[in-house]
Parts: sequence; C-alpha cells; structure tokens
Amino acid sequence: MKVLCLLFLSVHVAWGQSADSLFQEGLRLEKNFHTDEALARYSRAIQLNPEHVAALTHTSRMLSNRAGHNPNHEQKIKDLHEAEELSRRAIALESRATDAHFSLIVTLGLQAEVAGNPREKIKNAKIIREEAETILRLDSTYALAWFVLGKWHHELSRLNWYERLACEWFFGGLPEGISMDKAVHYFNRALKLEPDSILFLYGQAISLHYLDRDEQARAILKRALQLPLKDPDDSIRKEKCSALLREIT
Repeated sequence: MKVLCLLFLSVHVAWGQSADSLFQEGLRLEKNFHTDEALARYSRAIQLNPEHVAALTHTSRMLSNRAGHNPNHEQKIKDLHEAEELSRRAIALESRATDAHFSLIVTLGLQAEVAGNPREKIKNAKIIREEAETILRLDSTYALAWFVLGKWHHELSRLNWYERLACEWFFGGLPEGISMDKAVHYFNRALKLEPDSILFLYGQAISLHYLDRDEQARAILKRALQLPLKDPDDSIRKEKCSALLREIT
C-alpha cells in the first residue's frame, strides 16, 4: 500500500509539472545516459506544449539513440520515422534551430544505414549534406556539422559499383568533388572545435587509413583510446578504435 501511494504521488507530481520543468528533468536524465526515462519526460513535455522546439528535438534524438541500439528492425524503423517527423516539426516551428536540423541528420543517417535500396540511401545523403550546410550557415562553430560533412565524403567515396550506378539512374550521377581527402579536411575542422571527441578522432583515423596514411592514423587512434568516456556511445567507439588499430598495426 505504501509503495502504491508513493507511485501515485510521483505520477501526480510529474503530471503537475510544466513543460519546461519536465524538459529540464529530461536533460538531466539524458546527460546520465538514461535514455528511456529522458524520453518519457520529453514526451510528456510535448503533450503539455506541442510547440516546445527543444523537447521535440531531444525526443527525436532519444528515439534515434534507441533505434540505433535496437536489434528489432521493425521497431527501429518505427522509431526512426517518428524521430524524423518530430525533427521536421521542430524545424517548421523554428527554422534557425541548429539542434533540430542536426537531429534530422541523425535520423536520416540511421535510416540510410538500414535502407533496403540504394535510391533511399542516396536520397538521404543529399538531404543530409544540405542540412549540414544549413547548420554551418547558421553557426560555423557547430562541430558536429563539420563532422557530418566529413562522414558524408567518407561514405560516398566508398560506394560500390551498384550504388554508383543507382546514383546515375536516379540522380544523374554523384555530386562533384567527393573525395577521401575532403573527408579528412572536414574531420580536421570538427577536431579544431572539439579536439577530444572520440567520434571525430575515429572518423579522421579511418579516412587516413583509406588513404594509406597509417602512421598518422595509428597516432590518432592511440590518442582516442587514452581519452575518458563522455558520450553514451564512446565505449563502442573505443572498441572500434581498438579494432582499427589492430588491423593497421
């Protein structure tokens, strides 16, 4: 009975909160890597205020985060489509909201990874580049947008013949100027802003490896492995760094 009373009181307090206070609770939970709990707070904030741009944006990010770790393909796709819809709502409400544009990039990138056909993958790549460039026009210090451009060049430089043929069929060919050297350039731009990002360092290292610049790649990977974990996925990124380092050592 005591447990039921406490549960009732906690639910009652949550429902009595404002959208902003629920959003702040969600941020605290997100920073402590409690994705599902943060998602619940953000979702409730949106129920109270459907035009809460930050809550829409962070809900999208949490759904994408959950989808990225979900082995269930059907649920993954469902979460990603919902994340895309929320990001687009946020952008429609506030077109200059850089985080909203980035949340759209995240979900489109994940959709491209699970896309069943090259056309969908290439279509998303075009939108991703446009969104990253939009962010940088609004804020040239947005490090993640520079990283996205680096990854964009990296991934398109590695398309297989079938995917390149799909580009010819559906889009008249690949955009001009795609190269692994440009990928390294954009990763460097991101690292100038956030030099201790394990995500950025791994991106730079793997692009250097493809350019046969393994000595530089090894030094970068060793540095990445010495850094503390800051993001929920940093442990996975360190595993990738270790695997790549073993491959090129």
